[in-house]
This record gives sequence, C-alpha cells and structure tokens, in this order.
Amino acid sequence: MTGTTTDVKHHPFLHHQSRRFHVIILLMVGYFSMAVMTSNIGITLNCMINSTALALEAENEESLRDEDPIDVSLLSSNVTAGSCTRVKGAKVMDYGGSYEWSVETQGYIVGAAFLGGMLSVFPSGMAIDHFSMRHLLLVSVLLLSIASVLVPLCAEAIGPIAVIVLRFLMGVGEGMMIPGINGMITGWIPLHEKSTAAALYTSGNQLAGIISNPVAAEFCASTLRWPAVFYSSGLLGFLWCIVWHFTVNNSPANSKWISDHEVKYLQHHLPKKHVKTEKKVIPWNAMARSAPLLVVFYSSIIGNMMIAMILVYIPVYFKDVLLLEVKQNGLYTMLPHVFNLISKLVWGFLMDYLKSKKILTATQTVKLSQVLSMMTLCLCFLGLAYGVDCSTHGLALFLLCTIGAAFGLSISGFLTSLLSLSPNFIGVLTSTSQVIGFGGRLAAPQIITFFKTVGTAEEWRGILLVYSAMTVISALLFFLWGSGDVQPWDSYRVTPSRSKGPETDSKPLVDQNVLQTLTEA
Repeated sequence: MTGTTTDVKHHPFLHHQSRRFHVIILLMVGYFSMAVMTSNIGITLNCMINSTALALEAENEESLRDEDPIDVSLLSSNVTAGSCTRVKGAKVMDYGGSYEWSVETQGYIVGAAFLGGMLSVFPSGMAIDHFSMRHLLLVSVLLLSIASVLVPLCAEAIGPIAVIVLRFLMGVGEGMMIPGINGMITGWIPLHEKSTAAALYTSGNQLAGIISNPVAAEFCASTLRWPAVFYSSGLLGFLWCIVWHFTVNNSPANSKWISDHEVKYLQHHLPKKHVKTEKKVIPWNAMARSAPLLVVFYSSIIGNMMIAMILVYIPVYFKDVLLLEVKQNGLYTMLPHVFNLISKLVWGFLMDYLKSKKILTATQTVKLSQVLSMMTLCLCFLGLAYGVDCSTHGLALFLLCTIGAAFGLSISGFLTSLLSLSPNFIGVLTSTSQVIGFGGRLAAPQIITFFKTVGTAEEWRGILLVYSAMTVISALLFFLWGSGDVQPWDSYRVTPSRSKGPETDSKPLVDQNVLQTLTEA
C-alpha cells in the first residue's frame, strides 16, 4: 500500500482515457439534444407564423384607435437597408408561415416548456437521492424526443393547444434532466474540476445554437419546411438514449470502462457521502438565511432569462429589428453561441488554473466571473436599446456576440457557486435553484409579450432595458455576498439506524473528511 497517496494525487481529466471525461462528453451531448429540442422554437415558430396576417390585424386595430398604421409591405423579397427607418410605422418580415397564432399564443407556446420545467425540476432533484440518475436522464430525453416528433402532427391536426401541451411535456423532460446531470457531476467530478466540467457539459447549449439554428433555417427555407426540424431533433434524442443506456453507470465504482488508478483517484478526491441508513435533516432555516445561497438563486433567475433570450428570442430579435431573411437569420443567430462557447471554456479553464495555483480563492473566482459577466451584459443591452436598428447590422451583431461571450463567464460564477456551496445537499439546492430559475424563463416571454405587438425597435427597447436593470442588480448582489466555499450548514444532523448516542439528535455530525477534501481542493 506504500505510495498510495502519491498514486492518487493526479489523474488527468481532459484525456481520452479518462472515464469521467467520457461521462461529461455524453452529458454534453445529452444536454445538446435537449437544447436542440427545446430551443429550436426560436427559428421554427417564426417559420410557422403568418406574420403578415398578424400585422394586418394589428394595423386594423390601430386604425380603430387612430394610431400610426403598420407598414406590412416589407417582405423578405424587398428588404433594403434604407427602408427600415421606423419613424411613422413598423415594417414586418414574413417567413411564409400559415398559422395565424397571436403574439400571446406564441408566448404561451414558448412559456409552456418553462412551466413544465419549473413543476418537474424539484421532484426530480429530490428523486436523485432515491433513484438511478442514469435512468432519470434516460426518461428525460426519451420524453423530449417523443414530444418533439409529435409537434408537427398535432399542430396541423389539433392546433396551438396541442403544441402548448407538448411543449409543456418537453419542459418536464428538461426539468428532469438538469438535477440528474448535476447529480452525476457530484458523483463523478472532484471539486477542483467542477468549473471545467460545468463549462463542458453546458456547452451543449451553445453547440445547439451553433448547429441547430442554421440547420433549422435551412429546413424552413427548403421544401421540407419546419416539420423536419422537429423530426430530426427527435431522432437525435432517440439515438442518445440508446448510447447512454448501454455505456454509462451512476458511479465510478460500478463503471466497466474505468482504470483502477482513476477509481482510486476519485475515491480520494470525491467528498464522502453518509450511508443511506442515516436520516438527513435538511437545514431549511439556515439555507433561507444564507446570503450566498439567496444571491445564487437570484442569479439563477437572471441566468435563465438569459438562456431564454439567447436560445429562443435572438432569432426573433433578428427577424423583428434587423429584418433578416430566414437563412441569414440562422447564420447570424449562430455567432453569439460561438462566442459563448469559446468564452465559457477558456474562462472556466482559467478560473480552475488560478484556483489550483492558489492565485485566487474559490470565492474570488466566482465573484470575478459573475460581476464581470453581468456588468458587460448591462452595457450591451443598453447599446442594443439605443444604438441599433435594421440599418446597423454590424453593431447589433457585435453587441449580441459580446452578450454571448459575457454570459459564458457566468458559468464560472453563479453555477460554480451553486455546485460548491453544499455537496451534501446538491440535489435539494439544484432543484430549488432550477425551480426559481425557471421562473426567470417564464418571465422572459411575459416581458416580451407585454412590450411587443409587432416587433419594432421601440418595443424591443423596453425589453432590453428590463434585462439591463436586472443584470446590474445581480452584479451588485454577487459582489457583496457571493461565495464559492462550502457553507457551515452543509453539515447536517443524522439519526443512525442501529446506534443511539446521547448527542446524536442534538448536535450536527460533521464528516471531517468531507470538509477537509472540499477545503483543500
């Protein structure tokens, strides 16, 4: 047994023979498939809707109110940069859809997935302590895939109500997936590798935007039209389910394709868990009074509002304000995701390096990441609100790419903080954060529906100012109370099943190995 400590000091994470790296890559692909199925609505809904008919209806309503009429003469065939000045009226871009679903109905379609996620994520987070995380993720993607392939059929046969229901079920699938992923990370990834792991698996979001938006735009412009988007993304989900079922286990100890060296390394560096015969007493009161946790919850709202904006509403913004035709929209929409992916990976690696070299503490890295991210987002939203119309494509694209890059930094901020505050209650914290965060996603379509009628730059200005205010508040709160350290309330009271000491139920039992490992990582 000599040399055991030396043997387990290091095992490379980013290596082709690292089993935990394989698991993270599969989680990233699963996250990618989920993001494709839930976010392609940003392009496809524009292709489904008859924007001209809706604008004519709005024009008639405004005529009755003696307001400036809406100019519906501008279609994809006659867009010119000089024709987009919005002094007297609004121009509309039509992608050739057939459904005359109102802006409110479109908001319900988008928001239904967020509501499904909100209602399912907390039960799913509690379930990871009792059921197989591998099977939870399998059911999640399977539900998403089935709902995706049914959307075109039900939209045509039944109407928007069916699409809303299917989008709700897709949200349920997403809500099941996120706690499962974070549970897998807790069981496979040491604390000092969590920023890198979080940056890698959440890259599925950016890859979805980079790949799926141009592909969806091509489908919309082709003879296959928008239904092909839902069929192809559902097929991808089914394929992932097959690979995941036959190749992944819940823990390193049960994995077939892992070296003994990596098992020993993970046994040494992963926090030890209490045995299942012990009853946890969750410190709800301490959590409710924990400023670092409350700041993470607020930041989760902002993060989820940003996810809704980047994944769903940037294509709508490009269509409404920049008046892009569908293929050009797909290409433009891809670029913010590219910058988001690059920034989150580079920044995540940098933060882990600075922590490993003890240049910055865990708290300093999450504060730096979150504050810099939010302040940059605030400035970019102000720039979009007051400096952009459809004659300034270059400036709009620059600001939106900067927004994508800036949001990538926050993965090493609030999300890394969430994964670090309490390893013993990661399921509870993740599910609670996601329930609150999905509130942010639900708020996004409501905010947009409140301000938007047709989609003028003036209507979008109100939306962007709301985002700007909320991001600067997040920066201030995280600067004051953000943390990347394990909190004192992470130690909980337990009731052993076979022994009963005099102080078992009156004092918290602290696992010193857990605290030592987390403090030194």
